[in-house]
Amino acid sequence: MSKKSRVWNFFYKESDTVAICCLCHKNYSRKGRGTTCLRNHLKSKHPAEFLTLSENDMKYMVKTEINDSSTANTNLQLHDTDPLEVQRPIDSDEAYECDEKLALMIAQHDYSFGLIKDAGFVNFIKVLQPRYTINTIGYYENMICQDIYQRMQAQLKQQLVMLESVSLATSIWWGSGDQGLLSLSCHGIFSDFQPKHLHLKCEALDKRQTEEVACRIPNMISNAIHELQLPKEKINCIIRDEGTCTQGAVVECSVHLLKLCVKCAIESNEHLQQLDAKCLQIAKHFEQSPIAYNNLKYIHERRLNREPFPLMESNVTQLSWNAIFRLKARLLKLKDALSIYAEEYNMVKMYPDEWLDIDLGNRVIQPIEEIISIWSDTSATASSVIPLIAALRDSLRTDVHNFVSSVTICSFARKLLEELESKCSTVITDIKYLMATYLDPRYKQAFFTQQEAQLVTDEVLTQLCRSHLQQWQPPMKIVKVVPNAKNESKIDSFLDNMLTPANSSSEPSTSFHSQSQLKNLLYLYNSEPRIERQSDPLTWWRSNNKYSAMFPIVRRYLSTPAASIASERLFSASKNLFSDMRSGLCPENVSKILFVKANLEALGQE
Repeated sequence: MSKKSRVWNFFYKESDTVAICCLCHKNYSRKGRGTTCLRNHLKSKHPAEFLTLSENDMKYMVKTEINDSSTANTNLQLHDTDPLEVQRPIDSDEAYECDEKLALMIAQHDYSFGLIKDAGFVNFIKVLQPRYTINTIGYYENMICQDIYQRMQAQLKQQLVMLESVSLATSIWWGSGDQGLLSLSCHGIFSDFQPKHLHLKCEALDKRQTEEVACRIPNMISNAIHELQLPKEKINCIIRDEGTCTQGAVVECSVHLLKLCVKCAIESNEHLQQLDAKCLQIAKHFEQSPIAYNNLKYIHERRLNREPFPLMESNVTQLSWNAIFRLKARLLKLKDALSIYAEEYNMVKMYPDEWLDIDLGNRVIQPIEEIISIWSDTSATASSVIPLIAALRDSLRTDVHNFVSSVTICSFARKLLEELESKCSTVITDIKYLMATYLDPRYKQAFFTQQEAQLVTDEVLTQLCRSHLQQWQPPMKIVKVVPNAKNESKIDSFLDNMLTPANSSSEPSTSFHSQSQLKNLLYLYNSEPRIERQSDPLTWWRSNNKYSAMFPIVRRYLSTPAASIASERLFSASKNLFSDMRSGLCPENVSKILFVKANLEALGQE
């Protein structure tokens, strides 16, 4: 009689090929009719019971399994399910959780919905969870656009309730094809001075809807207010970019204003346009010829013994002015290698005076690139707009004086200055930007004329009286701030010079000498030393509770964003979703998925 393994103390033999675990009641297939699979189950799921098996018994089981496997195929293919476990329906809660995680993965990481039909992905899921069945594309689309979308809307409503006031921003972005994205974002500050950025609406567009944008904006705002139950009195302002402004309206997006200034200045300078075209021609030559690029690389790295440096980005025929700016910066680093290559291979040649103009032109534009980068950050607020425009104005005035030797660049800098004064004049005199600057302890009144300082003071007093927030505590001490370290950045150096005591009016204005509590409160705030520019203004307000009467006003104006470019970031992270739209995904569902995608991180979803 053959020896019976002690493994059977823990299993019930339902048939010759199926056994049931008496501990966890799971069914297991015995391919080859051995017991190794049962022993492995005990070892992984029930280690205490596994230790009760004798060493001889385990040796017997291994030997039996080896003998029996000679007639059985035990290879596990990638597309096969686990042979240990008999297929049975997955628990409904577990299945829904898997469905939801897969749907969120598609939305969050910009995978195409076609991923779930990919054979490699399907096989991978089968190995991870053999009992899970991948559903249709429509199933996951509906899950995002119904369950997840509604849940996220409810969470967003809760966030909006906790915000005393909000600033809205509209922006539009068109891709290289015919797809576009229209977004409505919301910016606010909680009572603990934590900033919050949310997307209220996201709408997918195509080129045929370009003329409808101005009309759709009011409807988008109205629908968002109604659906999210956002009281109109909470809305402090709406910042619009060039594409979402009605005809003749003022563009308030600072990034778009600066880009318009540069665009107009370049278009008015024919010689500079010719230089840009020449740079593009050189770059295109190396992009289209790998042999030419390798020859240039050999000259630069081997013959001149220079550090490796990439030449340019792809698709040079569609570069914007700021991309051309970065291209020219790379060409300048390759100037010597390009000059040698042009001589030896009869390529278009750049002359010394042209290299000089390229260099000087980039020096003029460099501060603008820095400012656009600062304003493009989601944390940038309206308080930085007036200071950075003032610093840029001084930078351009310096360039006009210093680059007089180059007619082209001197003319370019002068035109840029004129465009800056013209296009930004409405922004730097707008009360919301003046208030935001004053309520930022980094700047206060450093960039104001006496008339502007009085205007802001009157507005603060009016709002304090209107809110009936006149309770405040006397100061315990004056905060001492360490002076800011010098920065190598050109735009930073101008800001530092303008904020030094010699160039700032740190003395309180005589208009604050009234004995009233509110005027004394503002007098006290004006007397505080400005904090360094790298400090967080919200952290300063959070730690100065003696100004609690001003907190609601501070949260209202420091929530105003410096720019409205949310669509650009969201569009660049949603390219596969727009591909799905071309394949049949309806625009309404695309807009809902964009909404989910934009708010996943902000609402703490995983």
